[in-house]
This record gives sequence, structure tokens and C-alpha cells, in this order.
Amino acid sequence: MTSRQRVYDTGNVFDVPVSPPKKVVSVKLEVDIIEEMDRIWRSLGYASRSEFIREAILYYMQVVMSSQAVAKTPVMGIVPKEGELTETALEDDMEDV
Repeated sequence: MTSRQRVYDTGNVFDVPVSPPKKVVSVKLEVDIIEEMDRIWRSLGYASRSEFIREAILYYMQVVMSSQAVAKTPVMGIVPKEGELTETALEDDMEDV
């Protein structure tokens, strides 16, 4: 997602990476969650808490999107209506087959 920008300085041209614009999001978490999260991101070698949280959010978004794609895939000819897909509904439908 990083783009590049040319910077001109006294006859020299530099191609430098430029990050896309970011916004600040405030989130309140319990102290014990923050302490555990700090221990984890440091042990994994992340440069900052923000980097860890950003990557965790992107990962979670991928998980949610892939599970939605799977949920919309017909299972043995059973296509749930929008908002009806639950684990219990699938189990009930499977018993009818």
C-alpha cells in the first residue's frame, strides 16, 4: 500500500516511499488486555503497538471476509436467506438431508 514519491534536492532526485494517509482511532480497553497485548507485540518483534493493532485488524478483516464468502457458498444445495446463517441453522438443515 506504500506509494513512492520523487523528491528533488539541489539537482539530485530521490525516490522515497510514502505511506497512505492515516486517521487516528481511539479505543478504550481494559488495562489487563493492554498489558497482555504489549507483552505479545514486543515478544513478536513489532516496532510499535500501533503496528501490531493495525496488522491484527487487517488480519481479522480478512478472516471475516473469508468466512462470509464461505457462508454464502451453498452447502449440499442449501442456500440460507440473508441473515439466517447460524451454526444451529446449518446443523438443523443438515439433519433434514
